Amino acid sequence: MPTEATEVSGPPELEVQHGPALVGAVLGGVLTSAQGRMNGELSRAMGQPIEAALWSFGSGLAVLTCLLAFPRVRAGLGRVRAGVRDGRLRWFQCIGGLAGGLFVACQTFAVPLVGVALFTVASIAGQTGNALAVDRLGIGPGGRKPVHLDRVGAALLAIVGVAVAVSGRLGGAEFSLLPIVLAVLVGGGVAIQQGTNARVNIESRHVLSTTFLNFLTGTTLLVVIALGELAAGTFHPVALPAAPWWAWFGGVAGIGFIAISAWGVRHLGVLVFGLALSVASTVVLLRALQERRLVQTERGKIAVGWLIVEDLAMVLALVLLPQVTSSRCHAQLSAVGGGPLRESVHAVHSRPVLGNVQGLPAGVQARQRHHAVLLGHCL
Repeated sequence: MPTEATEVSGPPELEVQHGPALVGAVLGGVLTSAQGRMNGELSRAMGQPIEAALWSFGSGLAVLTCLLAFPRVRAGLGRVRAGVRDGRLRWFQCIGGLAGGLFVACQTFAVPLVGVALFTVASIAGQTGNALAVDRLGIGPGGRKPVHLDRVGAALLAIVGVAVAVSGRLGGAEFSLLPIVLAVLVGGGVAIQQGTNARVNIESRHVLSTTFLNFLTGTTLLVVIALGELAAGTFHPVALPAAPWWAWFGGVAGIGFIAISAWGVRHLGVLVFGLALSVASTVVLLRALQERRLVQTERGKIAVGWLIVEDLAMVLALVLLPQVTSSRCHAQLSAVGGGPLRESVHAVHSRPVLGNVQGLPAGVQARQRHHAVLLGHCL
């Protein structure tokens, strides 16, 4: 007897859009670099890194709170709440903003010490390196992705970029390695944040709803840190100082970056998204070298040359990774057979068919789930 098709309550599957997501990742790299410049300038003016971080996250939260006036944004938050209640999401997947709060706190501390260029390159290296673990553990929406030599090599290239960028500063009397280490660590946290945000965004179906959750949890963490410093006597709030007008928009840049990453990681994965971010970091470093008139120096030429080579390698990685992955997937899927493959594709992309699967025999369900998981590894 045929089983009646039923509509499932989960989120619909989305079409993978690699091209727009790559463009968005590069734009996200520009935004996070601009945010570092803004927050660093504000931290210098205030003399209190935690206060600058509070302004950045707090102002972003204020903007997003105003956007809750739109019904779609509120509906997205409702879907996230329902997803946690029904078990499609875990509660800890909804607090990725904690990593974002730590990132901005470190950003406001480190950028005045080492500059926005080094902080950006170091944080992206940490993000790219940890992206291997994030993809391998299946933290993002694409499920578990195997660790192959091509993916490891791409991640190592990003880390080499940090070594090249830092090498020119080693041995300086005023240079401290601590801000670089912190930037790498919080960059690794951002990789986890991006993976969880992508899952939440699939459930919310609205990037501003996902971004609001990030700013809410991140601001809460920064308030707790500020209260702890206040109790310890190390935090002394100051009146809003005179600072360039653009320095006050770090929160807006953060909104753009988190929104883009929440959408883009769904289509690219955490590793490839991080590789695309690294391309934008070279532009920021070149600008910083120009401002300090270091481009024509011997160390500046070496740094620029190595970073250009790194970016060319990154472009090759971004082009070749999908081809290598596609070849592996075709080899794996050829063993499955055309009929089951067509069933799996239809099951993944059609919500009514997913409803029908629930009424099929257990053996058929297991077979279609197996093919769906195999397809997930290929995306």
